[in-house]
Amino acid sequence: MRVPALILVVALGLFLGVGVAAAEKVKSNQATKLYSRPGEQAKVLLAVKSGQSMQLLSKDGRWLKVRVKGRTGYVPRSKVDMADDGAIARNTRRRPFVEGRGKKRGFGGDGAPDDRVGADAMGDGGGGDEEEEEEEDEPPPKKKVVAKAPAKDEEDEEEEEAPPPKKKVAAVSKPPAKDEEEDEEDEEERSKDDEGDEEEPITDEKEEVDARPRARVSKKVAVYDEPDEESDSPFSVRPTDTLFPGKTEGAWTFVENADGDGGWIQTDLLEMGESGGTSGKRVIDVRARAGIMIIQQGMRTAGSNLVDVPDNYNIGTSSVTIALGGGIMIPKGKYLFGGEMTYEYSKTLGGGVFYDKDKGGPEPGVNIGIVVHNVNVRGMAGIDLKKKSGMALFGRLGYRYQGFLVNDVANMAANPAQLPSEVVKGPTLGAAFAIPKLTTKIGLRFSLDTMLFGASITQTRGLEDGASPSVTAIVLGTGLVYRMKAFDLQAAYDLNYMGVDFGAPLASSTRVHMGTNVKRTDIFHQITFGVAKGF
Repeated sequence: MRVPALILVVALGLFLGVGVAAAEKVKSNQATKLYSRPGEQAKVLLAVKSGQSMQLLSKDGRWLKVRVKGRTGYVPRSKVDMADDGAIARNTRRRPFVEGRGKKRGFGGDGAPDDRVGADAMGDGGGGDEEEEEEEDEPPPKKKVVAKAPAKDEEDEEEEEAPPPKKKVAAVSKPPAKDEEEDEEDEEERSKDDEGDEEEPITDEKEEVDARPRARVSKKVAVYDEPDEESDSPFSVRPTDTLFPGKTEGAWTFVENADGDGGWIQTDLLEMGESGGTSGKRVIDVRARAGIMIIQQGMRTAGSNLVDVPDNYNIGTSSVTIALGGGIMIPKGKYLFGGEMTYEYSKTLGGGVFYDKDKGGPEPGVNIGIVVHNVNVRGMAGIDLKKKSGMALFGRLGYRYQGFLVNDVANMAANPAQLPSEVVKGPTLGAAFAIPKLTTKIGLRFSLDTMLFGASITQTRGLEDGASPSVTAIVLGTGLVYRMKAFDLQAAYDLNYMGVDFGAPLASSTRVHMGTNVKRTDIFHQITFGVAKGF
Protein backbone atom coordinates (compact mmCIF):
# COMPACT_ATOMS: atom_id res chain seq x y z
CA MET A 1 0.00 0.00 0.00
CA ARG A 2 3.00 2.31 0.41
CA VAL A 3 3.94 2.36 -3.24
CA PRO A 4 0.57 3.71 -4.59
CA ALA A 5 0.59 6.29 -1.84
CA LEU A 6 4.04 7.42 -2.85
CA ILE A 7 2.95 7.62 -6.49
CA LEU A 8 -0.05 9.76 -5.52
CA VAL A 9 2.18 12.12 -3.52
CA VAL A 10 4.60 12.46 -6.44
CA ALA A 11 1.79 13.19 -8.90
CA LEU A 12 0.17 15.74 -6.61
CA GLY A 13 3.46 17.54 -6.01
CA LEU A 14 4.28 17.73 -9.71
CA PHE A 15 0.77 18.92 -10.55
CA LEU A 16 0.98 21.74 -8.02
CA GLY A 17 4.40 22.68 -9.25
CA VAL A 18 3.19 22.95 -12.84
CA GLY A 19 0.20 25.05 -11.76
CA VAL A 20 2.40 27.54 -9.96
CA ALA A 21 4.58 27.90 -13.01
CA ALA A 22 1.65 28.71 -15.30
CA ALA A 23 1.81 32.47 -14.91
CA GLU A 24 4.65 34.96 -14.48
CA LYS A 25 4.36 37.78 -11.99
CA VAL A 26 5.06 41.34 -13.14
CA LYS A 27 4.66 44.74 -11.51
CA SER A 28 3.32 48.05 -12.76
CA ASN A 29 5.98 50.78 -12.96
CA GLN A 30 3.39 53.57 -12.64
CA ALA A 31 -0.28 54.10 -11.96
CA THR A 32 -2.47 52.84 -14.78
CA LYS A 33 -5.88 51.30 -15.49
CA LEU A 34 -7.08 47.77 -16.20
CA TYR A 35 -9.15 47.77 -19.40
CA SER A 36 -11.68 45.17 -20.54
CA ARG A 37 -9.93 44.95 -23.92
CA PRO A 38 -6.93 46.58 -25.66
CA GLY A 39 -7.32 50.36 -26.19
CA GLU A 40 -7.68 53.39 -23.92
CA GLN A 41 -11.29 53.82 -25.01
CA ALA A 42 -12.28 50.39 -23.66
CA LYS A 43 -14.22 49.98 -20.42
CA VAL A 44 -12.08 50.58 -17.34
CA LEU A 45 -12.34 47.70 -14.87
CA LEU A 46 -10.27 49.16 -12.04
CA ALA A 47 -7.38 51.45 -11.20
CA VAL A 48 -3.94 49.89 -10.77
CA LYS A 49 -1.42 51.47 -8.42
CA SER A 50 2.29 51.82 -9.12
CA GLY A 51 4.16 48.71 -7.96
CA GLN A 52 1.05 46.52 -8.11
CA SER A 53 1.82 42.81 -8.54
CA MET A 54 -0.01 41.14 -11.45
CA GLN A 55 -0.13 37.73 -13.11
CA LEU A 56 0.94 37.94 -16.76
CA LEU A 57 -1.25 35.78 -18.99
CA SER A 58 -0.41 36.77 -22.59
CA LYS A 59 0.71 39.54 -24.93
CA ASP A 60 -1.44 41.36 -27.50
CA GLY A 61 0.66 43.89 -29.43
CA ARG A 62 1.42 46.81 -27.14
CA TRP A 63 -0.98 45.41 -24.53
CA LEU A 64 -0.55 42.74 -21.86
CA LYS A 65 -3.32 40.50 -20.61
CA VAL A 66 -3.03 40.23 -16.83
CA ARG A 67 -4.96 39.17 -13.76
CA VAL A 68 -4.95 41.54 -10.81
CA LYS A 69 -7.17 41.92 -7.78
CA GLY A 70 -9.23 38.93 -8.94
CA ARG A 71 -10.00 40.49 -12.36
CA THR A 72 -8.65 39.80 -15.82
CA GLY A 73 -8.02 42.57 -18.32
CA TYR A 74 -5.45 44.53 -20.30
CA VAL A 75 -2.80 47.09 -19.34
CA PRO A 76 -0.38 49.02 -21.58
CA ARG A 77 2.91 47.18 -21.95
CA SER A 78 4.86 50.41 -21.38
CA LYS A 79 3.50 50.66 -17.84
CA VAL A 80 4.68 47.22 -16.75
CA ASP A 81 8.23 46.12 -15.92
CA MET A 82 9.12 43.21 -18.21
CA ALA A 83 12.18 41.07 -18.82
CA ASP A 84 14.90 42.61 -20.99
CA ASP A 85 13.76 40.81 -24.12
CA GLY A 86 10.10 41.63 -23.45
CA ALA A 87 9.13 37.94 -23.67
CA ILE A 88 6.88 36.17 -21.26
CA ALA A 89 9.27 34.21 -19.08
CA ARG A 90 8.58 30.60 -18.11
CA ASN A 91 8.56 30.24 -14.35
CA THR A 92 9.48 26.52 -14.45
CA ARG A 93 10.57 24.76 -11.27
CA ARG A 94 13.97 23.25 -11.80
CA ARG A 95 14.95 19.80 -10.50
CA PRO A 96 18.48 18.43 -10.24
CA PHE A 97 19.89 16.45 -13.12
CA VAL A 98 21.15 12.93 -12.39
CA GLU A 99 23.56 11.26 -14.75
CA GLY A 100 21.88 8.51 -16.65
CA ARG A 101 18.40 9.96 -16.37
CA GLY A 102 16.33 9.52 -19.50
CA LYS A 103 14.48 12.39 -21.15
CA LYS A 104 11.33 10.41 -21.73
CA ARG A 105 9.35 10.85 -18.57
CA GLY A 106 5.79 10.00 -17.69
CA PHE A 107 3.61 7.55 -15.93
CA GLY A 108 3.84 4.16 -17.50
CA GLY A 109 6.96 5.06 -19.50
CA ASP A 110 9.90 2.69 -19.85
CA GLY A 111 12.69 5.14 -20.60
CA ALA A 112 14.30 5.29 -17.12
CA PRO A 113 17.50 3.29 -16.54
CA ASP A 114 17.38 0.28 -14.26
CA ASP A 115 20.12 1.58 -11.99
CA ARG A 116 18.03 4.54 -10.71
CA VAL A 117 16.71 3.62 -7.29
CA GLY A 118 16.15 5.27 -3.96
CA ALA A 119 16.76 9.00 -3.72
CA ASP A 120 18.04 9.19 -7.31
CA ALA A 121 14.85 7.70 -8.68
CA MET A 122 12.81 10.10 -6.60
CA GLY A 123 14.52 13.19 -8.07
CA ASP A 124 16.53 14.03 -4.96
CA GLY A 125 20.24 14.40 -5.42
CA GLY A 126 22.97 16.94 -5.62
CA GLY A 127 24.60 18.62 -8.56
CA GLY A 128 23.66 18.38 -12.18
CA ASP A 129 23.07 20.52 -15.24
CA GLU A 130 20.15 22.87 -14.59
CA GLU A 131 19.97 24.02 -18.21
CA GLU A 132 19.43 20.48 -19.40
CA GLU A 133 16.92 19.87 -16.62
CA GLU A 134 14.67 22.67 -17.87
CA GLU A 135 13.88 20.58 -20.93
CA GLU A 136 12.44 17.85 -18.70
CA ASP A 137 8.92 19.09 -18.05
CA GLU A 138 7.22 15.68 -17.76
CA PRO A 139 6.75 13.98 -14.36
CA PRO A 140 9.08 11.09 -13.37
CA PRO A 141 7.97 7.64 -14.61
CA LYS A 142 5.88 5.47 -12.45
CA LYS A 143 8.16 2.55 -13.10
CA LYS A 144 11.04 4.18 -11.25
CA VAL A 145 9.32 3.65 -7.92
CA VAL A 146 8.55 -0.07 -8.33
CA ALA A 147 11.23 -1.30 -10.74
CA LYS A 148 13.58 -2.87 -8.13
CA ALA A 149 11.16 -3.36 -5.23
CA PRO A 150 9.99 -6.93 -6.20
CA ALA A 151 13.58 -8.11 -6.48
CA LYS A 152 14.18 -7.99 -2.73
CA ASP A 153 12.88 -9.76 0.31
CA GLU A 154 10.11 -8.19 2.22
CA GLU A 155 12.34 -7.67 5.24
CA ASP A 156 15.09 -6.07 3.17
CA GLU A 157 12.45 -4.02 1.40
CA GLU A 158 11.23 -2.74 4.73
CA GLU A 159 14.78 -1.80 5.78
CA GLU A 160 16.03 -0.43 2.48
CA GLU A 161 12.89 0.93 0.85
CA ALA A 162 11.41 2.58 3.89
CA PRO A 163 13.98 5.40 4.04
CA PRO A 164 13.58 6.37 0.38
CA PRO A 165 9.81 6.90 0.69
CA LYS A 166 10.41 9.15 3.67
CA LYS A 167 13.06 10.95 1.72
CA LYS A 168 10.84 11.01 -1.28
CA VAL A 169 7.98 12.55 0.58
CA ALA A 170 10.28 15.17 2.08
CA ALA A 171 11.99 15.89 -1.22
CA VAL A 172 8.92 16.01 -3.42
CA SER A 173 6.30 17.33 -1.08
CA LYS A 174 8.45 20.08 0.36
CA PRO A 175 8.44 22.32 -2.77
CA PRO A 176 4.66 22.04 -3.24
CA ALA A 177 4.26 22.99 0.41
CA LYS A 178 6.29 26.10 -0.25
CA ASP A 179 4.33 26.80 -3.42
CA GLU A 180 1.07 26.26 -1.61
CA GLU A 181 2.23 28.70 1.04
CA GLU A 182 3.01 31.25 -1.67
CA ASP A 183 -0.40 30.64 -3.23
CA GLU A 184 -2.02 31.29 0.12
CA GLU A 185 -0.05 34.53 0.43
CA ASP A 186 -1.08 35.54 -3.11
CA GLU A 187 -4.67 34.69 -2.31
CA GLU A 188 -4.50 36.83 0.82
CA GLU A 189 -2.97 39.67 -1.19
CA ARG A 190 -5.71 39.39 -3.81
CA SER A 191 -8.35 39.37 -1.11
CA LYS A 192 -6.88 42.54 0.37
CA ASP A 193 -6.71 44.12 -3.07
CA ASP A 194 -10.30 43.14 -3.78
CA GLU A 195 -11.33 44.85 -0.56
CA GLY A 196 -9.52 47.95 -1.75
CA ASP A 197 -11.38 48.01 -5.05
CA GLU A 198 -14.23 49.85 -3.42
CA GLU A 199 -11.84 52.59 -2.34
CA GLU A 200 -10.84 53.39 -5.91
CA PRO A 201 -13.94 54.57 -7.75
CA ILE A 202 -13.43 55.00 -11.49
CA THR A 203 -16.83 56.23 -12.53
CA ASP A 204 -15.65 59.82 -13.07
CA GLU A 205 -12.67 58.71 -15.13
CA LYS A 206 -14.90 56.64 -17.38
CA GLU A 207 -17.23 59.57 -17.91
CA GLU A 208 -14.26 61.75 -18.76
CA VAL A 209 -13.24 59.31 -21.50
CA ASP A 210 -16.76 59.19 -22.90
CA ALA A 211 -16.93 62.99 -23.03
CA ARG A 212 -14.39 63.16 -25.88
CA PRO A 213 -15.77 64.30 -29.25
CA ARG A 214 -16.57 61.49 -31.63
CA ALA A 215 -16.64 61.26 -35.39
CA ARG A 216 -17.34 58.83 -38.20
CA VAL A 217 -16.72 58.50 -41.93
CA SER A 218 -19.32 57.94 -44.62
CA LYS A 219 -17.17 55.42 -46.50
CA LYS A 220 -14.01 53.38 -46.04
CA VAL A 221 -11.09 55.79 -45.64
CA ALA A 222 -7.33 55.26 -45.35
CA VAL A 223 -5.53 56.52 -42.23
CA TYR A 224 -1.95 57.78 -42.69
CA ASP A 225 1.11 57.89 -40.44
CA GLU A 226 1.70 61.54 -41.40
CA PRO A 227 -0.64 64.33 -42.64
CA ASP A 228 0.34 63.45 -46.20
CA GLU A 229 -1.19 61.03 -48.71
CA GLU A 230 2.32 59.96 -49.71
CA SER A 231 3.03 58.53 -46.23
CA ASP A 232 2.29 54.95 -45.17
CA SER A 233 -1.27 53.89 -44.40
CA PRO A 234 -1.20 51.33 -41.56
CA PHE A 235 -4.95 50.78 -41.46
CA SER A 236 -8.34 52.02 -42.70
CA VAL A 237 -11.55 53.04 -40.96
CA ARG A 238 -15.11 52.20 -41.93
CA PRO A 239 -18.50 53.90 -41.37
CA THR A 240 -19.13 51.54 -38.45
CA ASP A 241 -15.97 52.65 -36.60
CA THR A 242 -16.13 55.27 -33.84
CA LEU A 243 -13.29 57.79 -34.12
CA PHE A 244 -11.94 60.25 -31.57
CA PRO A 245 -10.61 63.40 -33.31
CA GLY A 246 -7.60 65.20 -31.83
CA LYS A 247 -5.34 67.93 -33.08
CA THR A 248 -5.63 69.40 -36.59
CA GLU A 249 -2.87 70.35 -38.98
CA GLY A 250 -3.96 72.15 -42.13
CA ALA A 251 -6.57 70.03 -43.89
CA TRP A 252 -5.79 66.98 -41.70
CA THR A 253 -7.02 65.73 -38.32
CA PHE A 254 -5.41 63.14 -36.05
CA VAL A 255 -7.89 60.45 -34.98
CA GLU A 256 -7.88 57.34 -32.79
CA ASN A 257 -10.16 54.34 -33.07
CA ALA A 258 -11.68 52.41 -30.17
CA ASP A 259 -8.64 50.10 -30.00
CA GLY A 260 -6.25 53.01 -29.48
CA ASP A 261 -4.73 52.93 -32.99
CA GLY A 262 -4.14 56.43 -34.37
CA GLY A 263 -3.25 58.28 -37.55
CA TRP A 264 -4.11 61.19 -39.82
CA ILE A 265 -7.23 61.59 -41.92
CA GLN A 266 -8.48 64.42 -44.12
CA THR A 267 -10.74 66.66 -42.05
CA ASP A 268 -13.41 67.04 -44.72
CA LEU A 269 -14.00 63.26 -44.65
CA LEU A 270 -15.05 63.30 -40.99
CA GLU A 271 -18.63 63.43 -39.79
CA MET A 272 -19.31 64.17 -36.14
CA GLY A 273 -20.64 61.15 -34.25
CA GLU A 274 -23.10 60.62 -31.39
CA SER A 275 -21.50 63.21 -29.16
CA GLY A 276 -21.47 65.40 -32.23
CA GLY A 277 -20.54 69.03 -32.24
CA THR A 278 -17.41 70.80 -33.23
CA SER A 279 -13.92 69.36 -33.39
CA GLY A 280 -13.17 70.74 -29.91
CA LYS A 281 -10.24 72.80 -31.17
CA ARG A 282 -9.70 76.53 -31.59
CA VAL A 283 -10.34 77.67 -35.16
CA ILE A 284 -9.01 80.82 -36.83
CA ASP A 285 -10.16 81.70 -40.33
CA VAL A 286 -9.70 84.47 -42.87
CA ARG A 287 -11.93 85.12 -45.86
CA ALA A 288 -12.13 87.27 -48.95
CA ARG A 289 -15.10 87.75 -51.26
CA ALA A 290 -16.09 89.89 -54.18
CA GLY A 291 -19.48 90.67 -55.71
CA ILE A 292 -22.06 93.34 -56.33
CA MET A 293 -24.30 95.50 -54.16
CA ILE A 294 -27.53 97.09 -55.35
CA ILE A 295 -28.34 100.38 -53.60
CA GLN A 296 -31.94 101.52 -53.31
CA GLN A 297 -32.95 104.70 -51.51
CA GLY A 298 -36.34 106.32 -51.09
CA MET A 299 -37.13 109.74 -49.51
CA ARG A 300 -40.57 110.71 -48.24
CA THR A 301 -41.59 114.10 -46.77
CA ALA A 302 -44.92 114.42 -44.98
CA GLY A 303 -46.92 117.54 -45.90
CA SER A 304 -45.07 118.16 -49.19
CA ASN A 305 -46.56 117.84 -52.67
CA LEU A 306 -43.19 118.09 -54.39
CA VAL A 307 -42.50 114.82 -56.22
CA ASP A 308 -38.81 115.47 -56.73
CA VAL A 309 -35.54 116.03 -54.93
CA PRO A 310 -35.27 116.70 -52.05
CA ASP A 311 -38.76 115.83 -50.71
CA ASN A 312 -39.97 112.73 -52.53
CA TYR A 313 -37.76 110.61 -54.77
CA ASN A 314 -36.35 107.10 -55.42
CA ILE A 315 -32.86 106.37 -56.58
CA GLY A 316 -31.13 103.13 -57.44
CA THR A 317 -27.70 102.10 -58.57
CA SER A 318 -25.35 99.14 -58.47
CA SER A 319 -21.82 98.88 -57.17
CA VAL A 320 -18.92 96.45 -57.11
CA THR A 321 -18.09 95.12 -53.66
CA ILE A 322 -15.01 93.67 -52.03
CA ALA A 323 -15.46 92.04 -48.63
CA LEU A 324 -12.65 90.97 -46.29
CA GLY A 325 -12.95 89.35 -42.88
CA GLY A 326 -11.56 87.07 -40.26
CA GLY A 327 -12.63 85.37 -37.05
CA ILE A 328 -11.71 83.09 -34.19
CA MET A 329 -13.74 80.43 -32.41
CA ILE A 330 -12.74 78.81 -29.08
CA PRO A 331 -14.76 75.83 -27.75
CA LYS A 332 -15.15 75.46 -23.98
CA GLY A 333 -17.00 72.20 -23.41
CA LYS A 334 -20.38 72.58 -25.04
CA TYR A 335 -20.00 76.38 -25.19
CA LEU A 336 -18.37 78.40 -27.97
CA PHE A 337 -16.73 81.79 -27.70
CA GLY A 338 -15.22 83.93 -30.42
CA GLY A 339 -15.24 87.08 -32.43
CA GLU A 340 -14.97 88.42 -35.96
CA MET A 341 -14.29 91.55 -37.92
CA THR A 342 -15.44 92.34 -41.45
CA TYR A 343 -14.81 95.17 -43.84
CA GLU A 344 -16.79 95.82 -47.03
CA TYR A 345 -15.96 98.37 -49.70
CA SER A 346 -18.46 99.23 -52.43
CA LYS A 347 -18.08 101.68 -55.34
CA THR A 348 -20.88 102.52 -57.75
CA LEU A 349 -20.64 101.32 -61.35
CA GLY A 350 -21.25 103.44 -64.46
CA GLY A 351 -20.50 106.69 -62.67
CA GLY A 352 -23.14 106.27 -59.94
CA VAL A 353 -26.61 107.75 -59.54
CA PHE A 354 -27.87 109.55 -62.66
CA TYR A 355 -29.68 112.85 -62.00
CA ASP A 356 -31.21 115.11 -64.67
CA LYS A 357 -32.37 118.32 -63.04
CA ASP A 358 -34.44 119.69 -65.99
CA LYS A 359 -35.85 116.31 -67.06
CA GLY A 360 -34.45 116.15 -70.59
CA GLY A 361 -33.98 119.89 -71.01
CA PRO A 362 -30.88 121.57 -72.32
CA GLU A 363 -28.95 121.01 -69.11
CA PRO A 364 -27.32 117.55 -69.27
CA GLY A 365 -27.78 114.96 -66.56
CA VAL A 366 -24.99 114.05 -64.15
CA ASN A 367 -23.79 110.75 -62.68
CA ILE A 368 -23.18 111.16 -58.96
CA GLY A 369 -20.57 108.73 -57.65
CA ILE A 370 -21.02 107.00 -54.28
CA VAL A 371 -18.68 104.95 -52.12
CA VAL A 372 -19.87 102.84 -49.16
CA HIS A 373 -17.60 101.66 -46.34
CA ASN A 374 -19.07 99.13 -43.93
CA VAL A 375 -17.17 97.87 -40.86
CA ASN A 376 -18.53 95.36 -38.34
CA VAL A 377 -16.83 94.11 -35.17
CA ARG A 378 -18.63 91.35 -33.24
CA GLY A 379 -18.15 89.23 -30.17
CA MET A 380 -19.96 85.89 -30.11
CA ALA A 381 -21.01 83.34 -27.54
CA GLY A 382 -22.85 80.18 -28.44
CA ILE A 383 -23.80 76.64 -27.58
CA ASP A 384 -22.81 73.52 -29.44
CA LEU A 385 -25.99 71.52 -29.97
CA LYS A 386 -23.96 68.30 -30.22
CA LYS A 387 -25.48 67.21 -33.49
CA LYS A 388 -23.85 65.17 -36.20
CA SER A 389 -23.89 68.25 -38.44
CA GLY A 390 -22.03 70.39 -35.85
CA MET A 391 -25.11 72.60 -35.43
CA ALA A 392 -24.55 75.61 -33.16
CA LEU A 393 -26.53 78.67 -32.03
CA PHE A 394 -24.84 82.02 -31.27
CA GLY A 395 -25.64 85.34 -29.73
CA ARG A 396 -23.73 88.32 -31.18
CA LEU A 397 -22.93 91.74 -29.77
CA GLY A 398 -20.97 94.22 -31.86
CA TYR A 399 -20.42 97.65 -33.27
CA ARG A 400 -21.14 98.91 -36.79
CA TYR A 401 -19.75 101.79 -38.81
CA GLN A 402 -21.24 102.65 -42.20
CA GLY A 403 -20.02 105.53 -44.33
CA PHE A 404 -22.18 106.58 -47.29
CA LEU A 405 -19.93 109.04 -49.10
CA VAL A 406 -20.88 111.17 -52.12
CA ASN A 407 -18.12 112.20 -54.53
CA ASP A 408 -17.51 115.98 -54.56
CA VAL A 409 -20.44 116.33 -52.22
CA ALA A 410 -20.07 120.14 -51.90
CA ASN A 411 -19.66 120.72 -55.68
CA MET A 412 -23.06 121.65 -57.13
CA ALA A 413 -21.90 120.74 -60.64
CA ALA A 414 -20.84 117.25 -59.59
CA ASN A 415 -23.71 116.83 -57.10
CA PRO A 416 -26.68 118.78 -58.47
CA ALA A 417 -29.16 116.67 -56.40
CA GLN A 418 -27.41 117.90 -53.23
CA LEU A 419 -27.23 114.37 -51.83
CA PRO A 420 -25.47 114.49 -48.45
CA SER A 421 -22.67 112.20 -47.32
CA GLU A 422 -23.44 110.55 -44.01
CA VAL A 423 -22.03 108.27 -41.33
CA VAL A 424 -24.14 105.80 -39.33
CA LYS A 425 -22.62 104.09 -36.28
CA GLY A 426 -23.79 102.32 -33.18
CA PRO A 427 -24.02 99.00 -31.31
CA THR A 428 -25.50 95.90 -32.90
CA LEU A 429 -27.30 92.98 -31.30
CA GLY A 430 -28.00 89.74 -33.13
CA ALA A 431 -27.91 85.98 -33.44
CA ALA A 432 -26.54 83.37 -35.80
CA PHE A 433 -27.32 79.75 -36.57
CA ALA A 434 -24.64 77.57 -38.16
CA ILE A 435 -24.74 74.10 -39.70
CA PRO A 436 -21.10 73.59 -40.69
CA LYS A 437 -21.60 70.02 -41.91
CA LEU A 438 -24.98 69.78 -43.56
CA THR A 439 -23.18 67.19 -45.69
CA THR A 440 -19.54 66.15 -45.81
CA LYS A 441 -18.90 69.04 -48.24
CA ILE A 442 -21.57 71.66 -47.63
CA GLY A 443 -22.22 73.98 -44.69
CA LEU A 444 -24.83 76.69 -44.06
CA ARG A 445 -25.16 79.74 -41.84
CA PHE A 446 -27.94 82.24 -41.09
CA SER A 447 -27.59 85.49 -39.20
CA LEU A 448 -29.61 88.45 -37.94
CA ASP A 449 -28.10 91.72 -36.66
CA THR A 450 -30.02 94.77 -35.53
CA MET A 451 -29.40 98.40 -34.58
CA LEU A 452 -32.26 99.20 -32.22
CA PHE A 453 -30.73 101.60 -29.73
CA GLY A 454 -27.78 103.91 -29.34
CA ALA A 455 -27.22 104.50 -33.08
CA SER A 456 -26.46 107.92 -34.53
CA ILE A 457 -26.31 109.50 -37.98
CA THR A 458 -24.42 112.59 -39.09
CA GLN A 459 -24.72 114.28 -42.51
CA THR A 460 -22.76 116.82 -44.45
CA ARG A 461 -23.11 120.20 -42.77
CA GLY A 462 -25.56 122.38 -44.69
CA LEU A 463 -27.20 119.39 -46.42
CA GLU A 464 -28.99 117.90 -43.42
CA ASP A 465 -32.41 116.32 -43.98
CA GLY A 466 -33.76 116.98 -40.49
CA ALA A 467 -33.14 118.39 -37.05
CA SER A 468 -33.45 115.22 -34.93
CA PRO A 469 -32.51 112.06 -36.86
CA SER A 470 -32.89 108.55 -35.39
CA VAL A 471 -31.85 105.21 -36.95
CA THR A 472 -33.00 101.59 -36.89
CA ALA A 473 -31.39 98.90 -39.00
CA ILE A 474 -31.74 95.17 -39.65
CA VAL A 475 -29.28 92.97 -41.54
CA LEU A 476 -30.25 89.45 -42.62
CA GLY A 477 -27.47 87.21 -43.85
CA THR A 478 -27.17 83.74 -45.35
CA GLY A 479 -24.05 81.86 -46.34
CA LEU A 480 -23.11 78.68 -48.16
CA VAL A 481 -19.79 76.90 -47.73
CA TYR A 482 -18.32 74.22 -49.97
CA ARG A 483 -15.31 72.53 -48.40
CA MET A 484 -12.26 71.66 -50.44
CA LYS A 485 -8.92 70.17 -49.37
CA ALA A 486 -6.92 73.38 -48.99
CA PHE A 487 -9.67 75.99 -48.50
CA ASP A 488 -13.43 76.60 -48.54
CA LEU A 489 -15.52 78.20 -51.26
CA GLN A 490 -18.10 80.66 -49.95
CA ALA A 491 -21.20 82.37 -51.27
CA ALA A 492 -23.15 84.96 -49.25
CA TYR A 493 -26.26 87.08 -49.57
CA ASP A 494 -26.94 89.99 -47.19
CA LEU A 495 -30.04 92.16 -47.02
CA ASN A 496 -29.41 95.47 -45.28
CA TYR A 497 -32.48 97.48 -44.30
CA MET A 498 -32.15 100.89 -42.62
CA GLY A 499 -34.89 103.35 -41.69
CA VAL A 500 -34.07 106.95 -40.76
CA ASP A 501 -36.52 109.40 -39.24
CA PHE A 502 -35.02 112.89 -39.61
CA GLY A 503 -37.90 114.67 -37.89
CA ALA A 504 -38.80 118.22 -38.91
CA PRO A 505 -36.73 119.92 -41.63
CA LEU A 506 -33.74 121.91 -40.51
CA ALA A 507 -34.07 125.60 -41.38
CA SER A 508 -30.32 126.06 -41.93
CA SER A 509 -30.10 123.23 -44.53
CA THR A 510 -29.81 124.20 -48.20
CA ARG A 511 -31.91 121.18 -49.15
CA VAL A 512 -35.04 123.19 -48.23
CA HIS A 513 -37.58 120.47 -47.52
CA MET A 514 -41.14 121.74 -47.97
CA GLY A 515 -42.96 119.32 -45.64
CA THR A 516 -43.25 118.83 -41.90
CA ASN A 517 -41.45 115.50 -41.34
CA VAL A 518 -38.73 113.76 -43.38
CA LYS A 519 -38.12 109.98 -43.54
CA ARG A 520 -35.85 107.83 -45.65
CA THR A 521 -35.57 104.10 -46.31
CA ASP A 522 -32.38 102.42 -47.55
CA ILE A 523 -32.25 98.85 -48.87
CA PHE A 524 -28.94 97.28 -49.93
CA HIS A 525 -28.79 93.85 -51.60
CA GLN A 526 -25.30 92.35 -51.50
CA ILE A 527 -24.19 89.11 -53.20
CA THR A 528 -20.59 87.95 -52.87
CA PHE A 529 -18.45 84.90 -53.70
CA GLY A 530 -15.02 84.03 -52.40
CA VAL A 531 -12.74 81.75 -50.40
CA ALA A 532 -11.98 81.09 -46.74
CA LYS A 533 -8.98 79.48 -45.11
CA GLY A 534 -8.91 77.97 -41.65
CA PHE A 535 -5.89 77.60 -39.36
